[in-house]
Amino acid sequence: GTSSILAGAALAAVYRCTGRSFDTNSLIHDVLYLEQILTTCGGWQDQVGGLFGGVKLARSAAQLPLRVEVEQLSLPQHFQSVLQQHLLLVYTGKTRLARNLLQDVVRSWYARLPSIVQNAEQLVTNAEECAEACREGSLLRLGECMDTYWQQKKLMAPGCEPAAVRSMMNALQPLSLGQSLAGAGGGGFLFLLTREPQQKKPVTEILTNIQGIGSFSVHSVELDMDGISVIQKSSEHPEQQQTT
Repeated sequence: GTSSILAGAALAAVYRCTGRSFDTNSLIHDVLYLEQILTTCGGWQDQVGGLFGGVKLARSAAQLPLRVEVEQLSLPQHFQSVLQQHLLLVYTGKTRLARNLLQDVVRSWYARLPSIVQNAEQLVTNAEECAEACREGSLLRLGECMDTYWQQKKLMAPGCEPAAVRSMMNALQPLSLGQSLAGAGGGGFLFLLTREPQQKKPVTEILTNIQGIGSFSVHSVELDMDGISVIQKSSEHPEQQQTT
């Protein structure tokens, strides 16, 4: 969802510079227009992850005009802290153009292939299951949903799992409750939910010993609970502002 989040930040900055007011919901839908104009073919809900804070679930009813409804989930006490200790991001070192993968997905959907239609329905069901796992504060159930999501993504977009990424995920399986590639797949970031907290060092050691995967990096995770905001960069120069 990088392109969608970047588009949201750019639009928020433009609106502020031109003296226009906006809320996050309107920004979500403005990004949809911008990405179609740019032909980047972003997902309908990619920008929700970066523009809304906290853990959330985005839904779109089967109707036109399309509207993305966002539910910000209420987490059990301390679950945010626990989740951050068990989540890691791994940059796979593999770049890809999401548009190419997404075009194949859209073609399969237009063809109304039964396996794709069924898989799309199951993606929705799994997302609701994932939200319920977060509400319950269940790492085990959340991990199962993540693994299910990755299998669904591979069915939806064949080719989204490069051999190097497959090697990474197989090697990390003993340490993880669940894992998947973010975005369209094919490279970019791998996110995993570890069985034990604070596993950055063990994960790094495992990946270092895999032959032929190239460069990678492992990153800790901190959940953004605020979402997008336009803040003043310097009190000395109030005209300088930045979007986060």
